[in-house]
Amino acid sequence: MNYLLTLWRFPILSLVLSSCLLGSLPAQAETIAATNSNPIKLSSPTQIPVSERLLAQSVKVSPQLEKQILEVLRRNPEVMFEVLQKYAIEQQAKDQKAQAEALKQARKNTKALIGDAPVMGANARQIVMVAFSDFQCPYCATADKSVKQFMAKHRDKVTLVYKYFPLTQIHPEALPAARAAWAANKQGKFWEYHDALFANQAKLGENLYLETATSLKLNLTKFNADRKIADDFIVEDFKLGRKLGIDGTPTFIMNGEVLSGATSLADLEKALAQVTQK
Repeated sequence: MNYLLTLWRFPILSLVLSSCLLGSLPAQAETIAATNSNPIKLSSPTQIPVSERLLAQSVKVSPQLEKQILEVLRRNPEVMFEVLQKYAIEQQAKDQKAQAEALKQARKNTKALIGDAPVMGANARQIVMVAFSDFQCPYCATADKSVKQFMAKHRDKVTLVYKYFPLTQIHPEALPAARAAWAANKQGKFWEYHDALFANQAKLGENLYLETATSLKLNLTKFNADRKIADDFIVEDFKLGRKLGIDGTPTFIMNGEVLSGATSLADLEKALAQVTQK
């Protein structure tokens, strides 16, 4: 039950549980909403007395109060799940709205997505395809084959941009590989290094990173130094991806059109036809 005590720290639950303890749970729980700037909002502030609202915001959890909280939760489990469900739905809607706005801005200003990222293809940058990818992701390796075919046909029309999106919780070599590719980019060899990593995905590790750097004739001293400072830049790409609603790899954004998963050549051609018509 310890995790339930942690839930007390959620502002929306503190209000509900405090009301339970005081025997006056609001009659209409659906009017409660939580925001970052103002933890508790009520459609009608008079629904809960000021004293109770202040208690919900300032009460400290003593051992005795913890026992009371647990007892309330045991007796009223439906309250907790109802409020959590409500909170999750509202948060999801808020996130979707923010992501939709971010994609809208991406459509308006595609070039702004590029930043200092590695690019290849058309110099005009009228049609920009941003790839959020993970070097240890097998679906990324599969999709990369389609991307190569696509860019071979449309490199005079499409600008390909690479963004790092290492899924470190499931891919232990995703971040080290991203660091190595970032360091290779500092010496103008990103795409060659990128191709080598996907071609040798089963061998990802320090030996491969150094062997690849050596075969591409990189300055190893600089390569190793650059790997140590890559994280901040990789994190910026990851944060951009999350802002755009990306939660998996590979994900491609072509002038605001989103494609995800092991994207095929046909999928890319279809997306290109859609953005060309706009």
